[in-house]
Amino acid sequence: MQVNAMPEDMKGNYANIVSVTSQERDVVIDFLAHTRVGDQQQAQLVSRIFLNHFTAKELAEVIQKTLAEYEKMRYEVPKK
Repeated sequence: MQVNAMPEDMKGNYANIVSVTSQERDVVIDFLAHTRVGDQQQAQLVSRIFLNHFTAKELAEVIQKTLAEYEKMRYEVPKK
């Protein structure tokens, strides 16, 4: 599949907080960038994604698989 993207979209965005809510038809994922300025905490919405439940389940499965592979690679004792 060919994916088209604008150059400004290719740079990506940083998020260190995620909020997931479920509605009757969709799952809504909000990505936020959290910062602390002095005693004040702030969060800026970086992106909001709407997924149908089928796609949200696929995403969850892919993330779980990817993290399991990462943990295995990072924490597995090398074989001699």
